[in-house]
Amino acid sequence: MKIYLIKASAGSDYSKYKAETGGPPQNIFAAAAATPKQHQIEMCDETIGMKTDFSSDADLIVIFMSTPDAYRAYEISKRFHDKGKTILFGGLHTQFNQEEAAGFAHALILGEVESYWEQVLQDVENNHLKPVYESHEAVDLANLNPYPTDIISPAEYGYTWSVVVTRGCPFKCDFCLVHEFFESFTLRPVEHIVEELKHLKSIGVEWVELHSDNLIYNKAYALELLETIAPIGLKFFGETTVLIARDIELLVAAQKAGVKAILLGIETPSAEALKAQKKSFVKPAKMKEYLATIRAHDMEIWGDFLFGFDEHTSSIFQETITFVQDIGVDKMVPHMLIPFPGSETFRKLDADGRILIKDWSEYDGSHVCVSRNKCLLLNWKGVWTTCGAKPLKSAKN
Repeated sequence: MKIYLIKASAGSDYSKYKAETGGPPQNIFAAAAATPKQHQIEMCDETIGMKTDFSSDADLIVIFMSTPDAYRAYEISKRFHDKGKTILFGGLHTQFNQEEAAGFAHALILGEVESYWEQVLQDVENNHLKPVYESHEAVDLANLNPYPTDIISPAEYGYTWSVVVTRGCPFKCDFCLVHEFFESFTLRPVEHIVEELKHLKSIGVEWVELHSDNLIYNKAYALELLETIAPIGLKFFGETTVLIARDIELLVAAQKAGVKAILLGIETPSAEALKAQKKSFVKPAKMKEYLATIRAHDMEIWGDFLFGFDEHTSSIFQETITFVQDIGVDKMVPHMLIPFPGSETFRKLDADGRILIKDWSEYDGSHVCVSRNKCLLLNWKGVWTTCGAKPLKSAKN
């Protein structure tokens, strides 16, 4: 059977940012890696400008989408549906908007696809496709296959690649979907990661994202990983929390391993807003000290910032810019608060009638979707024009 895996991406300023800063999308590559070898795979990642081939002779079309890309996914689906193709939907938007997505596909694939992917393919071949496939058990990451590098070349991502390290997150921030999608925090065996990294080095990959939503949560595991990958000689970046600044042992290990940049969810200078979002472990008053400690270990700091919390006023934009300049963030990544369906933020705001729009194309971090003071919208446009969607390239030059 021939399978066409597609990552839908609608054009926007934020999609350009994603294309310039990211590696391979997790969803389509996870499905590709889990596909038995007797099947033929085609892949299209629209995030990096690849064009969906609507003349494909694939038997099965599998489309993954995030919320701002939903309408593009539905457009792709309709065009393939008109050609009589069997269509599956996956991704975060599918997970939390099942009734909507079901209107555009023959079946939905929910949760971690590796749990049941072979069964899905068997059911397609036997014409016994179920409307929904899902599993509530965490995938054993020891059973993951490396993401294929022979379908979409690493060259398409600027010789930057992504390697699964962990899945899930122990924190439960209201605005985040990670803990809603993954029901537990799981670790991949270090020796499997090392084997994959050595292969990537051999084919010319230069930068690797250590894909984890909290790289340091399990200290013993993080130390083992960092110490073991150090001799490979690649450059790494990843995501963690500012709490890494409190552990010099981890910082030294990361520096020796070749970690050149880390993304931190700093979010806001407002301690009140952080507390309300269940993220009080981030301490704005300590941030300058923390970032100086991290930077002393030769790591560039990319800071995620959110605007639009209830605790924010129209002054939050200038306060944040001043804060960023003071604490020494190397790259600021600003977003308006996105009330993603499935998040606690969405549930609360929707119950209060405060969701301004449900046009998913505007759920990309560059639009105001939540009822707030008008001056927030006006000031935000200035911040996005000045700071938004800038490529985080300096560490990679």
